[in-house]
Amino acid sequence: HIKATEEGKEIEEYDYLPYFYSRSFDLSWQFYGDNVGDTVMFGDTNPVSPKPKFGSYWIKDGKLIGAFLEGGSPEENKAIAKAARLQPPVHSADELAKDGLTFACKI
Repeated sequence: HIKATEEGKEIEEYDYLPYFYSRSFDLSWQFYGDNVGDTVMFGDTNPVSPKPKFGSYWIKDGKLIGAFLEGGSPEENKAIAKAARLQPPVHSADELAKDGLTFACKI
């Protein structure tokens, strides 16, 4: 950045979205955004499920700012990443919990 500035070049704004993931044994999760604020759990949280799919959203100041998903497909993981990046408004935590992954997939 400093060298480009010295040469008079413009630097594009970098849109950074925090991203973490893990793949261990039969578990594979992805997390996007920030994990601050209120949490809203969704999905199948039964520990004996053969293929659990569950997640959590983080809500702060009325908008979604983070999303975690265990067992998601590539399309579902892209959807939670998009939701965390766009930070859509959340009007009701209960409705968000009921909608679960569908909320992110509709964005």
